[in-house]
Amino acid sequence: MVALLVRLKLTLLRNNLRRSLWRTVGLVLGMVYALGLVVLAVAGLVALRYTSVNLIADVTVLAFGLLTAGWLVMSLLVFGVDETVDPARFALLPVRARELLPGLLVAGLIGSPGIATVVVSLALLVAWSGGAASLVAAVVAVPIGVATCFLLSRFATSAAARFLGSRRFRDLAALVLVLFGLVLGIGGNLFGNLYAEGTPQMRFLLAEAARAMAWTPFGWAWAVPADVARGAWGPALVRLLLAVALMFGLWFGWAHFLALRLTEPLDSGGGQQKVRSGSLVDKLYPATPAGGVAGRTLRYWRRDPRYLAGVAGFLIAPVSIIVSQLASPKGSPELVAFTPVLLGLLMGMTIAQDLSYDGTAIWLHISTGIRGADDRAGRVMSTVTVLGPVLVVTIIVTTFLGRQWQLVVPVLGLTLGLTLIGLGVGCWVGALWQYPAPPPGANPFQKGSAGSLPALLSFSVSTLVTLLLVLPTLALVIGSIWVHWLGYLAAVVGVLSGVLVLKVGIAQGGKLLDRRWPEVMFAVSENR
Repeated sequence: MVALLVRLKLTLLRNNLRRSLWRTVGLVLGMVYALGLVVLAVAGLVALRYTSVNLIADVTVLAFGLLTAGWLVMSLLVFGVDETVDPARFALLPVRARELLPGLLVAGLIGSPGIATVVVSLALLVAWSGGAASLVAAVVAVPIGVATCFLLSRFATSAAARFLGSRRFRDLAALVLVLFGLVLGIGGNLFGNLYAEGTPQMRFLLAEAARAMAWTPFGWAWAVPADVARGAWGPALVRLLLAVALMFGLWFGWAHFLALRLTEPLDSGGGQQKVRSGSLVDKLYPATPAGGVAGRTLRYWRRDPRYLAGVAGFLIAPVSIIVSQLASPKGSPELVAFTPVLLGLLMGMTIAQDLSYDGTAIWLHISTGIRGADDRAGRVMSTVTVLGPVLVVTIIVTTFLGRQWQLVVPVLGLTLGLTLIGLGVGCWVGALWQYPAPPPGANPFQKGSAGSLPALLSFSVSTLVTLLLVLPTLALVIGSIWVHWLGYLAAVVGVLSGVLVLKVGIAQGGKLLDRRWPEVMFAVSENR
């Protein structure tokens, strides 16, 4: 059964890659990126081999404990990303859960996260090869730790499968993603500040964090070699027994929920809500084709978890910058004042991917003969309706928190210029590249390999062209540091150039769509 499921997983992956060249190229790029991270991690573990036992222990326990916790968190947030061998597909077959478990375990490790975890964990053997006892302990602990990573993720997703598939969770996941991103961003900035203050304080915090991690379920297995290397045989034995008990507990728990799923497959609950006419959305925009597109996409912003995930990503970087700069004694109030500029740059990215989120429903535009310019204008209207107030609030908050009153006009000019230019560029880029996005009822964070490369191209080109077009305004803002009145000129130039680029982007993007509607339909189709 193990060999059968592994062959099935590889066959499904191969068939998916044969569908489109984008899938193959996207997979190769993803593997190259993952390989780079793995090489850096392995090199770091090999370098640790020649340091002190205490440093090896603290770094490895904390790092691999966070890796285990990451498997749990990301499996919940990214539920359904790797369901190539979905257990529910075996519901009609005469097979039991205990027969599927070994094969699903091995097949689940076939992929970038699983292979990377295995390779990096094997490098842990090198880190602990300085002593015979610690090496033997690592040989015992590594398989337990790797199995715990995967079993923890599968147990959590199987136990909460019905809740994870609900719209309530998809809305909650967007909020959790914001918090998770903020913690990472703020933590990274604070870590840099602590590192600048001196190594002794960093070393003390590292040791305390590793000591706490060693007594959590995420660090039990990884702390065994550290305890053995330090001669702490009692704690090593206790943690080893706890790690083994956790592994078997997760195994039997996963078997229980898998058996339930084989007999009671989950049904998707998406796409069953009714849309009421005569609502505020219908009255918000004019009764024109562009207004109709704006009203439809505005509803998506509230009901579609993919858009909620986009708002979450929209807020992570600016909020983390603001909090980290205000929390640090060496923070820059000028950087806080210019934070809205980043939001202005990111706003145009949403237009660039909007068509892809429509999926095959885009045939409505094709069949009704809607003009491409109306499509572009409508999406701009709905995006500004949702993200515009967020941008205004951010400008007001950062102005009062940074208290850089002399920068208000330059910040407004650069922010408005970037926003309008970004929306115009996004209108053009969005008409040029599309990709098959996850369907509305699916996991909002799911990204197929077919869409990874076009999405990367769309993001890169949008960012580069926007930054190039905003250079005149940026130059005036920089010049206002020495010549104050240039800040007012920057505001005028930013608004005027932004309006011009927006009009050109809507017109040229619309012309592209008028010529490419059949190609757009093909590009956004999930099964190609």
